[in-house]
Amino acid sequence: MKISLFYLPGYWPEQHGSVGNLYANILREVEFGERNGFHGVWFAEHHFFRYGGVIPSVPVLATAAAMRTRRLRIGASIAQLPLSDPIRVAEEFAMLDVLSSGRLDFGIGRAFERAEYEAFNVPMGESRSRFEEAHEIILRAWTEERVTYPGRYRTLRDVAVLPKPAQKPLPPIYVACMFSERSFRWAGRQGYNLMYVPYVSSVAESRQRIGWYREALAGAGHDPASRDIVLPFHFFCGESHAHARDYPRRFLSNYFVLAAEANQADADAGEYPDYAGLGSIFTSLQSDYDYMYPSRVIFGDPEECVERIKAAADLGARHVALLTNFGGMPHGQIMRSLERFAKYAMPRIGTLAGRGIP
Repeated sequence: MKISLFYLPGYWPEQHGSVGNLYANILREVEFGERNGFHGVWFAEHHFFRYGGVIPSVPVLATAAAMRTRRLRIGASIAQLPLSDPIRVAEEFAMLDVLSSGRLDFGIGRAFERAEYEAFNVPMGESRSRFEEAHEIILRAWTEERVTYPGRYRTLRDVAVLPKPAQKPLPPIYVACMFSERSFRWAGRQGYNLMYVPYVSSVAESRQRIGWYREALAGAGHDPASRDIVLPFHFFCGESHAHARDYPRRFLSNYFVLAAEANQADADAGEYPDYAGLGSIFTSLQSDYDYMYPSRVIFGDPEECVERIKAAADLGARHVALLTNFGGMPHGQIMRSLERFAKYAMPRIGTLAGRGIP
């Protein structure tokens, strides 16, 4: 079982002070992960809102992390392909791969916040077609010396894209999926790795969605056992059961306050039929701690954290990403949580991955 850090941080000025302080704290946590056997770190791209919007450019913060580490994998979770020029994405993430000596894990997705699409003047109804075209252009930019591409949204004529990634033929590619069967099956047919956020669903729904992905993998001739499945969870390792249950409560509520603010308008109904009312769901979760705790988070003493990771393995996870920095939780508490986990829980996490895979 791989254990990584995951960052989709809210910005709380009263707690963090400057944005620079928040970045510095994140990088200290990343350095801790490097020293203590974590597999990697993932950075999520968002814009314009305090819900993740302080990381509008994954390559910038990820390069800072890469320069402070030598071993950790450096992940994008995700690059929002429909909202960016695919050539710029190809250039910047190839630079990150080179600067990190081939440690990039390239996560991609469509993004789902209407406000981001509107601010970038991109029609949300084109999200999937733009995503698929951008994906094709990036792969060609990374593998062909010169690219000619007569696309619907982007036209290239004999363009040499530099640099190429250090990893050959490509960095590992991960696809973020939440609800859409079409997205899970597309990721499987391509033979890519999967990133899935399980807290939005029941265990039965999560099993079904991971099943769509694995069916598509096998149907396209890919070995499901060779692909990574990453599940991110909000995380806090406490001194005791009661401490771990009670201390993160207000910070988790804060997280959903910002998530609701960023999702006031529904996503396009045609492209995102299962996302209706997402803002209202986030609003309800601000006060519905029992929905999240204990089964949809990893909050516990070290022994309970191990048991929750075992449950993730039973769901099919090979890789758990810990969302440590949420809701304005003080940096000192985050570090103590990580220290407890690294000292008392990680030595007990053995080969758990794939327990739920038939």
